[in-house]
Amino acid sequence: MTQSRRQALAPILCLVLGGPAAAAPAANRFDGAWSVVAIAETGGCTGPYRYPIVIRDGVVDDAGDGGIDASGRAAPDGRIAGTIRSGLASVAVTGRLRGAAGSGRWSLSGISPCAGRWTARRRG
Repeated sequence: MTQSRRQALAPILCLVLGGPAAAAPAANRFDGAWSVVAIAETGGCTGPYRYPIVIRDGVVDDAGDGGIDASGRAAPDGRIAGTIRSGLASVAVTGRLRGAAGSGRWSLSGISPCAGRWTARRRG
């Protein structure tokens, strides 16, 4: 292998092998399991809707087999923004976490739009 080829591959190998360029993200104080309840206030949605989510290193993910796909970010100051998808429906979520609780707004656009509020509690 030539010197220039080794130099070109070095950054890639660092990422693959976990070198300095692949440092793990810092833990977020909101990391953990959360239980979310969403209430519809406008539109044709029923409810309430319950979603288990988990936050790892500030990244929001769904925490169960409830047929949803949750994604988003929880900032270190508690601001949260994300999306919950179920089938063709995509729900935009914004709000704030404080300590072991949180609240915010959600909206579903499309053929049957609706919107409402959500609350969350840390589990465990």
